[in-house]
Amino acid sequence: MEVSTPDGSGSGDAVAVAIAVLLSLAFVAPGVVFPWYACVGASVVLVVGVALSTRAAISTLLAFVRREPPATLPGSELPAVSVVLTAYNEADVLPATVEACLALEYPAEDLTVVVGYEAASTDGTGAVARRLADEHPRVRAVERPGPPGGKAAATNHAVDRVTGDVVAVLDADQRPEPGALRRAVRWFADDDVWCVKGRCFGTNPGDSLLALCATVERGLVERTEFYARDLVGGFALFTGGQAFFRAAALDELGPFDETILLEDVEMAYRIRRAGREIRVDPGVVTRETNPATLAAWWNQRKRWARGGMQVARRHLDRSLLSGPPPLGARVDFAATLAAVVALPIVALAAPLTLIAWVSGVGQFPGVATALLWGWVVVAPVAATYLLFVLDARDGRRHAPVEYVGPLLLWPYVALQAVAVVVAFLEEFVLRRPSVYVTSTAPTDD
Repeated sequence: MEVSTPDGSGSGDAVAVAIAVLLSLAFVAPGVVFPWYACVGASVVLVVGVALSTRAAISTLLAFVRREPPATLPGSELPAVSVVLTAYNEADVLPATVEACLALEYPAEDLTVVVGYEAASTDGTGAVARRLADEHPRVRAVERPGPPGGKAAATNHAVDRVTGDVVAVLDADQRPEPGALRRAVRWFADDDVWCVKGRCFGTNPGDSLLALCATVERGLVERTEFYARDLVGGFALFTGGQAFFRAAALDELGPFDETILLEDVEMAYRIRRAGREIRVDPGVVTRETNPATLAAWWNQRKRWARGGMQVARRHLDRSLLSGPPPLGARVDFAATLAAVVALPIVALAAPLTLIAWVSGVGQFPGVATALLWGWVVVAPVAATYLLFVLDARDGRRHAPVEYVGPLLLWPYVALQAVAVVVAFLEEFVLRRPSVYVTSTAPTDD
């Protein structure tokens, strides 16, 4: 897979945005002539909005349920662990992440850190990785030769060279908290658990408005949505570069798919189809830096959206009629992937709500429509403030600026909708080749 870095030019995206505007006009134009069309379209948008807002609210309430991993294993039974860090043009963050890994509360003789770096890095990442390996006996530097191949290729190359019974896979800017690893491995007391997903906690909400919104968004999704899925027997998954695996499971399942942009969700599907479990534990925490520039954020969110669509294209089929996993997880998986594909179309049709309002054609009786739209607008914002209450209960503090984030939710959602629509057009309409665009810009040595 081709890999590039965000250069801010966006010429290809500009074409896709223009096509999106034209498609939206095509969806919306009949509503100007036919009021019933505007009413139907606006009703669909409202129903989808109510469903998503209700899910966010329920997930947040469920997230107040406490769940602990099995009792701590005796020290002699702790598995050997290899922490894999993948790095491409990340010389500035790599030392702090390695130091955080070495500071994990885990027996030193059972912990190694493998830094898998791309030889094509232009900012001295290789030199930093080799220096860290020279300074710390528990650190190994593994070079992936040739041009960069994306996250999956870098991970596969490094994982092939680990020796631990448990493999922790982290991005180069994800710094684990001291107790994260010991808590994660406790879940492997259950032989059916093949993967543990923790929570990524953003550390730079003050860098920009985008970093602020991304920090709040990631907190809400990872602390509530992912956790609630696992609690109720839905499709438990892992994203965001942080996961802990049984090494034997990776041997059995094979490498991460290097042809897809969201290789972690695709691997989660394979784990569940093998009849094994993914535990989501928000008590397993890594700290990360969210994109602060528009180019970095745009390319990251577009990559995630298109990757989800690629997983849907590959796995949303009749095979889901039978298990494993259980029916509830299969239904949740199908609904999630169907939404990934359908939401861009709903976004294109969203202006019909304004046309219906201007023309005075209500989707439902006036009071009901107002109440439902009020719920759509307020519920996700309230869920985010409940997240802050939940974290306060657990002794986790948020930066003061984060309390402003929920008020920016809807402009942020609108911007994210544009990125999702562009990803949809690239995948299903323009059929552009997949390009893994990193979240960091290139620098020179």
